[in-house]
Amino acid sequence: MADLVKLNAVQLLLVLLVSGLFMHSPKGLAQGKGGDKEDSGDVELEALYDDYDRQEVDRVKKEQTERVKKSQSDKPITKLEDLVDLEPFNDIAVIQRKYLPKTHRFETGIGGMFGLNNAFFSNYGLSLRMSYYFTEKVGIELNYLYLSSSTRDVTDNLRNNQDINTKSIVTPDSFYGAAFKWVPIYGKMAFLNEIVVPFDTYFAPGFGMTQIKDGDSVPTLFLGTGQMFAVSKKMAFRWDFVWNIYSADVATGDKNSSTTTSKLQNDLFISAGVTFFFPEATYR
Repeated sequence: MADLVKLNAVQLLLVLLVSGLFMHSPKGLAQGKGGDKEDSGDVELEALYDDYDRQEVDRVKKEQTERVKKSQSDKPITKLEDLVDLEPFNDIAVIQRKYLPKTHRFETGIGGMFGLNNAFFSNYGLSLRMSYYFTEKVGIELNYLYLSSSTRDVTDNLRNNQDINTKSIVTPDSFYGAAFKWVPIYGKMAFLNEIVVPFDTYFAPGFGMTQIKDGDSVPTLFLGTGQMFAVSKKMAFRWDFVWNIYSADVATGDKNSSTTTSKLQNDLFISAGVTFFFPEATYR
């Protein structure tokens, strides 16, 4: 029995010795190094897959670009649905929504107005306008300004207490004329951060006649500018700034002796109102 135990112990010791030698043998080390090679092989295989994927993506993009270029050369983009053929980020189409078109349309408007630079009289009245547009930027406009006036306190004081002839102060009664209308600026603005309002800015040099209160009509150079804020394709709010330049005869001196002389006059007016467009627009 003791000999059997000793034999088993010797066998176990031999097994452990052989196992240790095998694990540290060159073959075992070679197997370990081979595992590292297998790991590096997996990395190289993944790199091949990634490179193949990139090549496929480049091939698909190239085919799409060639197809789009061919479709564009065969069919120009004339309608909104044609934009689906554009390639993102390469072909960019800018869509400008002309909310208030004006080409070959008439415009008629009315507004209230008042004078800005007459220190002796309060000038206020109505402005009537009629326009026709040849293009979106070019048109002609007819203007009629009806004015009323009332004396300020300073004028009554000069007339009644200072014995000064207030006829030397020129007061316009009306103006009518025609102007070339140029609309070079079109844009959009946010109103109260709620809605987007399209607007036009115009400039209008012209010529007309000013009727002087208690006097004659005199030739007048007309300069105007303003903006229109579109409400719909046929209605807009409009404000205008008008500068009338003319020469008028005025009386100078006191009430007993006065002489007449010609002086250059400048009338500044501002007006605001509504304007309408017709016929109905069928395009944008």
